[in-house]
Amino acid sequence: MSEAAPPEYPSQQRQRAWPGGFVRLSRGREVFVIERRAGSGKRYKIALDVRTEREALAELALFERDPAGYQTRKQQRRERAADTGGMRLDAAALGEFFTDARAKVARGELSVGYVRHALQPYLIAWAEALGGRELRAVSLAELNAILGRWTGAGPKRIVVLKAFTAWARSKGRLAQKDDPTLGLKVPPVTTRPMEARAFTASKVEAVYAALRNYTFAPGHGSDAPASAPRVTVDMQPVRDVFVLRAKCGMHGTEIDRLARGAGTVRVLTGQGEIAATLVFPHKRGGEHVVSVDAQALAAAQRLQARGKAPDPVTTSRAVARVIAEYPELDGFAFERLRHTFITLGAAGRVVTAKGGGVPLELLSQVAGHTSTATTRRHYLGTHVPPMVVLPLQLVNEDDPKPAPTAP
Repeated sequence: MSEAAPPEYPSQQRQRAWPGGFVRLSRGREVFVIERRAGSGKRYKIALDVRTEREALAELALFERDPAGYQTRKQQRRERAADTGGMRLDAAALGEFFTDARAKVARGELSVGYVRHALQPYLIAWAEALGGRELRAVSLAELNAILGRWTGAGPKRIVVLKAFTAWARSKGRLAQKDDPTLGLKVPPVTTRPMEARAFTASKVEAVYAALRNYTFAPGHGSDAPASAPRVTVDMQPVRDVFVLRAKCGMHGTEIDRLARGAGTVRVLTGQGEIAATLVFPHKRGGEHVVSVDAQALAAAQRLQARGKAPDPVTTSRAVARVIAEYPELDGFAFERLRHTFITLGAAGRVVTAKGGGVPLELLSQVAGHTSTATTRRHYLGTHVPPMVVLPLQLVNEDDPKPAPTAP
């Protein structure tokens, strides 16, 4: 196991002795060398990678305890680096991975909903299926067999597993040659025409109107007596997310970041239909600015006051409740409201700030910037971009009534 010292050249001759052997110079640095005979009579000559005689004495003690099994620090580092395939998808590894994921949530790189409803459940399911085996011992065929036993969400299950192994490789815990997920292909997304992915304005309006607050008697079931205490479920946060998705075309992750305070709601006056701008971090870096009307402004302010947006499970359950009451609205999903915004935008109109408003690209050209990134970095916070007004009337009886305007 021990490493013999290299041949001695004139520039590496012995300079002095130390209790474990001798010291030589190599490139101007002292190298401590253990020179010993073990009980078996075998002669050892081992160059240590230490800086001081104190450290060399500590290594000497380790050598004398087990001469045949002794390894220098360099040898130990090499062995650790070579043994990266022992990575397991177990509780300890998941704990480290989720700690890093929560840090990314804090930086706005991931959403709370994605971590809670995708990363956690799917990775825990993978951990149970793999049974604590080393990843280097798992074959691609086995991964595909496990996927075949599950129903639904195949692409998402693949993506989260590959996210874990990519994290393990980045930490030096899994060698590329030992990663069985590299051959695991994410099925291509079947795209449909934008019109097929969008809803009609009437369907969007009907779903929004049906997202009413409701009451229930917890723990009493459907046969609860009329006197049973009832709890009211406020659907306003769900409706607020609906408004920002439908009228502004925002992603759920963008709304989540804005609600958590990683963004700014800038209220405007004297700008006509444009009541405010929402400035929030873009998923690819930088900031994004959206001009909004009074309804979207109120929705953004309520979500920021709440400190978080409803997660995807909450919005999905709300939609399921609506569909159960109105089967003709079947097929509706929050995730398709962005497609709807783009499709309905063709029939909408553009509103500019009262003092005028032009696209950022035009401002960049006029300012002589070679890239809009420069314009965004220095001027985006005060820019009021044009607002697209869709042919939508989102009305719900439980929405707060707007304050009366002064005559």
